[in-house]
Amino acid sequence: MPEAAVDGLNLHQLLTWGRDHLWMQDRRASDLQTNGRYSIIVKAEGCYLYDIAGNKLIDGNSSGFVKAIGHRWPEIAEAVAGQLTTLAFAPISHGCATVPAIRLAKKIADLAPGSLNRTFFCGGGSEAVEIAIQLARQYQFLSGNTRKTKIISRRPEYHGSTYAAISIGSHGDRNNPIFEPLMPGVLQVDAPHCYRCPWGYRDRSPSDCCMLSVADLRNVIAAEGADTIAAFIATPFRVGSSLPSPDYWPQVRRICDENQILLIADEVTLAFGRAGTWFGMERFHIVPDIIVIGKGLTSGELPVGGLIAKQEIAEAFDQAKAGLGNFYHGVTFGSHAVVMAAGLKNLEIIEREGLVENSNKMGKYFHERVISKLRDNHPIVGEVFGGLGLILSIALVKNRRTRQAYPGGDEKGTFLFRLNELVRSNGLFVNMRHTTNIAPPLIATKAILDDIVDILDRSFSQIEREFPPED
Repeated sequence: MPEAAVDGLNLHQLLTWGRDHLWMQDRRASDLQTNGRYSIIVKAEGCYLYDIAGNKLIDGNSSGFVKAIGHRWPEIAEAVAGQLTTLAFAPISHGCATVPAIRLAKKIADLAPGSLNRTFFCGGGSEAVEIAIQLARQYQFLSGNTRKTKIISRRPEYHGSTYAAISIGSHGDRNNPIFEPLMPGVLQVDAPHCYRCPWGYRDRSPSDCCMLSVADLRNVIAAEGADTIAAFIATPFRVGSSLPSPDYWPQVRRICDENQILLIADEVTLAFGRAGTWFGMERFHIVPDIIVIGKGLTSGELPVGGLIAKQEIAEAFDQAKAGLGNFYHGVTFGSHAVVMAAGLKNLEIIEREGLVENSNKMGKYFHERVISKLRDNHPIVGEVFGGLGLILSIALVKNRRTRQAYPGGDEKGTFLFRLNELVRSNGLFVNMRHTTNIAPPLIATKAILDDIVDILDRSFSQIEREFPPED
């Protein structure tokens, strides 16, 4: 055991306190220590994380798609410190606002497409999704569509971990029956995913997609009645699946318009450069009615979430009768002045450093490298999804022909458990799953992307020897 110490505490003390007192997300407390490896991060800089044992790891997933600008930017710390010493907190209700909140809202309006120009801030992505649902329902009510309360979402997609978010999502254990009954009034349709087509088609691609996902949406609207549906929420492209057909989003936009259904784009992961554009929907030349934002707005320097609404939606509230035009949602820490200051500086850095452009350029390079070196040389790589910005996914399979995954989850002794050990020991911090998502910070260079590919190449070669794939 290394003799590492942080804040006067040795490793044994930290592990003991962590196991006894810290409730981890999606993991058991015992996972802090696994086979002599310690998942306690003590420092970060650029594209790298450093654990308590002194290991240097490439942050292959931007710490959960969060660190758009990478780690350790002293100028954000200075902006935060400056705001703390001027105005740390003030109420944003009762007609009050702060200068940083107004400035950040204006900046986002300048960046957002179309007439998306009114932002509501909150504390995180899941919360922002719930607020978007409430906003859509209240807007429909103000517009005279009092029966429009239902929400259509796609499966399988992740929209967060709060009650409404898991109700509209479809993502593994978060939709376990132990959490039922979930929110009523939720309808689901299948998302386009040519690699694992919900309708059983094989060997199709986005260019010749069956487009039954669009027909599915039309059918659900017809069956339920368009006069009962408030909004359709989806991500521009689902992380971990095939890209949609070029015709998909134009047809969805048309369907929503024809039926007075608001189109909500969940861009908590993609907004602010991840997709190689400021907003993911710009990839498909579509302007949604509401965009949900989060992670990349502050690059994780401080927690944030929010939504951007079209001017037409904002005007429905502004022009409503006294009382009815108030948006009935309160957030104690929404528009927090210090968070807003961090967001302003973060967007300044993204613009100044050309990180949206870098995401687009490096994303193409990374996608090509992963295909040529990993997919074309390793039978466990069933397919590679992505190519739009610095985000891609790798489908790992036991049998490439049948697309069968390796059995078991990530418990000890399984394929995924061992693969995670190999990848971490080779210097890459990423959660290896049957479909593995890789999204390094937008500052990533060719050299860093090459290192990621080389680590995966070595790890895949070893795992194929230990867990031979089927022909």
